[in-house]
Amino acid sequence: MAPRFLSLHPQTYQKLQRLKRQAEVEGEYRLARRLHAVLLNHDGHTSGAIAGLLQAPRSCVAVWLTTYEQQGWEGLLEGERPGRPPALHSLDRRRLGDILDSGPVAYGFLSGLWTSPMVARVITEEFGISYHPGHVCRLLHVLGFSVQRPQRLLIRADPLIQARWRQHIYPGIKSACQSGTALVFEDEASFRQDSTLAQTWARRGQTPRVPVTGERHSVKVFGCIEIYSGRFLFHFEPIFHAAAYLRFLERVARAYYPQPIHYIHDNASYHLDGQVQDWLASERRWWHTHALPKYSPEDNAAEPIWRHVRRTGTHNRYFRHRDELTATLVRRFRSIQQAPTQIGGYLQPFH
Repeated sequence: MAPRFLSLHPQTYQKLQRLKRQAEVEGEYRLARRLHAVLLNHDGHTSGAIAGLLQAPRSCVAVWLTTYEQQGWEGLLEGERPGRPPALHSLDRRRLGDILDSGPVAYGFLSGLWTSPMVARVITEEFGISYHPGHVCRLLHVLGFSVQRPQRLLIRADPLIQARWRQHIYPGIKSACQSGTALVFEDEASFRQDSTLAQTWARRGQTPRVPVTGERHSVKVFGCIEIYSGRFLFHFEPIFHAAAYLRFLERVARAYYPQPIHYIHDNASYHLDGQVQDWLASERRWWHTHALPKYSPEDNAAEPIWRHVRRTGTHNRYFRHRDELTATLVRRFRSIQQAPTQIGGYLQPFH
C-alpha cells in the first residue's frame, strides 16, 4: 500500500510552524510533537520514519495524521480527560474575555504578551478551574481570540483630531473636488543603501543572506500622488529642508497649473517654514492646501506608495553604490507613472 502524504498550503505550513514554536515556548510539548509530525509528513516522511524521528509509536503517528486530516490542527489539542472540571459558564467566559482585552499588565503580569499558561493561571485564580494550556488554546479560539502581531500606535497622535479629519474634514475636501480638480497627497521618504529585509521563499535550512555595507547612506525623495488618476510625481534632494521643499512645490505647480488642486501634506517642520507658507498663500486662487493631523501616516495616501516601492524594488537588495539605488528607485517610480493601475488598490480606500 502506497504511503499517504499531506499536502499543505504554504500559508498553512507557516501557520503550523508558528503554532509548533508557540507550543514549545509554552511547554505544550505533546502538541508540538503532533504538529511536528504533520509538518514532517508534508515534507515527505512516512509514518514509520516520523515515528523514528519523534520516538513515538507508529500507531500514534497514524492517529495524529488522520486526526489532522479530519479536524485540522485544533483536533491535535489536548482532549477531554476523566475528572476534568466543568467548562466555564457564559458569564465567566465574558469576564475572561474582558480580562484578556485589558492586557496582561493590567492584570498584574510583568509581560505584555498573553501565553496559554498565563491564561490558564488567570482562569484558576478567577474561577477556580484548572485547564491544561493546550485546552486554553481551544477555549480562546471559541471566545474569538487568535494569535496576532500587535500594530504600533503613535501615542502622540490625538484620536479626537484624527476622528474629526476622517469623519468631517477629509470628506468635505473630497466633496469640494469638482470635476477636473486634482486631489493630491504629498510625502517624503528616505531609502537606505543598506536595504530593508523581508520574507521570501528559500530552501529550508538555507537562510538567504543580503550583503550590507554597515554605512547609513540614503537617498531622499519627495513624492505626491493624485488619488483618482494615480498620477505620481517625484523629486530627489540631498536633504529635507524648506528650500528643497519649495523646489518640489514649484515642480508640482508646473505639472498641474492651471488645474485646480487640493494639496494635502503632513506637519513636517519645513512644511511650516515661513517661506513655504508664503508660497502656498500666493497660489490660493487655484491651489488649496490642507494639513493632515499630526502623527497620522495612515491617513496619507502617499505612504503606501513607498511601501510598494520597497516591496517591489529595494527589499533584500544589495546596492554597491548610492547611484545604483537611485537608478532602481527611478525605474520603480517611472513604472508607477507608466502603469498607475498597479497602485490602484492602495488608493481605493482614499476615494
